[in-house]
Amino acid sequence: MSKDFNVDPRKIQELRCRPYADTIYRRAFGETIEIIRDSDLVLDKEFAIDVRIKLANGMNLFGQEKFLSKKYASFASVTVEYYQNQFTKERGDWFRLGVQLYFVGYEADEGFRPFVLLDWARVTIDSCRDVIHWIHNTNNDGRARASFAYTPIRDLPSDCIIITNYEFPEVAE
Repeated sequence: MSKDFNVDPRKIQELRCRPYADTIYRRAFGETIEIIRDSDLVLDKEFAIDVRIKLANGMNLFGQEKFLSKKYASFASVTVEYYQNQFTKERGDWFRLGVQLYFVGYEADEGFRPFVLLDWARVTIDSCRDVIHWIHNTNNDGRARASFAYTPIRDLPSDCIIITNYEFPEVAE
């Protein structure tokens, strides 16, 4: 018998956090945008697309969303699934992301703290040029088989960031 994903704690968290993300998208792209999460299996399975944002002029932006738990907020990092199964080396989202936007938010009271919305094309290019350095890690929670890559928000080039509430540390001169 297959497990009902709608009762999974991660799915419940995702549904609870969607309005917070929607508020951020509207701040970034305007109040008149249309936000669509239609769980098209082809877009999700082939390109890891979670959300489509239809802009006022009719053009579309496609994105992936990561709504993470408050208990991990101190990491303040962007995470991307690397291997879907770290034991069989089945490739994950890292290898198939076909998005323009990447959102990571750590759930807080009535919102996210921190969060960052990224221009994923710039992140991809800067990663290839070794401007952005990714750290690879395995998942140790016992239930998940995936591994992931992460990079601290503080280390991201500013031109990769569309909007954030992360407070960058002051640099001493």
